[in-house]
Amino acid sequence: MVCAAGMCSCSGRTLRLEGNNELEGATSASTTVAPTTVQPMTVAVLEEPTEATNEYGAPLRVEIDTKMPSDYKLREKCAVNVKALLQKPELPTGCEVTALTELLNFYGYEADKVELADIFMPNDRIGYYTMNEAYIGNPHHDDGFGCNAPVIVRTADDYFSYLGSDWYAVDLTGSSIEELYYQIEQGRPVIVWTTINQVETRKQYEFRLGCGEDLYFNPMQHCVVMYGFDYEEKVVHIADPLVGNKTYDIARFERIYESMDKQAVILCGNEESAGVDYTTDEQKQEWLRENRYFTKQDTVWLRKNYPEDREPATEPTTEAKTEPSTEAEPEPATEPSTSKTTEAKT
Repeated sequence: MVCAAGMCSCSGRTLRLEGNNELEGATSASTTVAPTTVQPMTVAVLEEPTEATNEYGAPLRVEIDTKMPSDYKLREKCAVNVKALLQKPELPTGCEVTALTELLNFYGYEADKVELADIFMPNDRIGYYTMNEAYIGNPHHDDGFGCNAPVIVRTADDYFSYLGSDWYAVDLTGSSIEELYYQIEQGRPVIVWTTINQVETRKQYEFRLGCGEDLYFNPMQHCVVMYGFDYEEKVVHIADPLVGNKTYDIARFERIYESMDKQAVILCGNEESAGVDYTTDEQKQEWLRENRYFTKQDTVWLRKNYPEDREPATEPTTEAKTEPSTEAEPEPATEPSTSKTTEAKT
């Protein structure tokens, strides 16, 4: 499993032979030893039990206890090494999925931010669903809105399912900032919802969604990976998809975290399976056929397994700053490709 101080290895098991292991008839050096015939010993070799795996060969999922003990005392400072990934130019408003890509890359996954955005992230470009259900708008455009923590959890979980992996995302929304610092001490960087340039702003009304709920959105909403804290220097270490690796004032960052509804996500799994792709190309194609359909003219996938009463019967009329959906009939998904996305870059 993922352990403290980065991805450290837990101590292995040791095989010990019980008893004094002396041959029968052995005496001290001062004693004359008569010749003797030693009968060969039969040693029973215990085979290491085969670890259980899933259908793709990955270890079975292990539920990791991520809760900070009540008597736990944080260090003065702690940091792991997360390399920032810039969201632009491909995803000017895709900070959430880029932050997820940063975290996946940290654990060794060869994830691509554009592929995650186009294939795995629920995307609503007509303003029907809430930000807990889908990214609202187009992350390839400057006027996209964003999404909340549950969408990034689902994006990560679908990506892991696509790879046949045992890894999974955990929604830590509502946790105290100290609990996030605890995750870092355990070697788990945290995706955190904050604001661009640490500007302290509030949500404002945008429009009524097609599902009937009102959309309130902070125009400066941003998403980053926090990978360190330092009480002595009074800073947090951030992989910011807009500006790179930075340090921000710890008190200000904590205030903004509170104002952004304390949204946070981490990734968990067995250490030995971190970064491993267990599925074949054929299995990936099958996963896409079972879980995704795409419109002919775009790479927006149509959701499956949503309650029927949540599906839009017709395109809603809103004042959304998003692009209208197409009316093309869906076709079965194919292997992930960024070719269409490349044409749509701004």
